[in-house]
Order: sequence, then structure tokens, then C-alpha cells
Amino acid sequence: MHTVELLEQALTLAQQRGFQIRHEWLGGSGGGACELRGQKILLIDLALSYVEQLELVREALREGGKQSAA
Repeated sequence: MHTVELLEQALTLAQQRGFQIRHEWLGGSGGGACELRGQKILLIDLALSYVEQLELVREALREGGKQSAA
């Protein structure tokens, strides 16, 4: 299976697990999961490669959005 297909499946799984997915241009500085006012958010940096985006989503799924923001 290709990386893009794996990324699409991982994003679908993240949505099913309650993440709001946001695709943003962050200039390669990252992205990741956080919880803001009770909502799990997953920021995907469009400057990252598909492989890097996939790893970011996999990490978020492992962590479950445990970080929180104000």
C-alpha cells in the first residue's frame, strides 16, 4: 500500500477516534495533536512530506491527544 493511502486511512481512523483534523501550512515546523477546550485537534503541516505526515498521525493515535492547550 502506498504512503498516501496509508495516510488517508490513518486520518480516517483519527477522525473516528474523535480528532478534528486541520491541514495548515506551518512551514515545516511540525504539527501534532493537542486538546483544546475538550476537543482533540490534530494539526497536519502541509509542508511535511507524506511520510512525515503519516508518522505525525500515527504518533497522535498512539498518544490519543493527551497534551492540552489553554
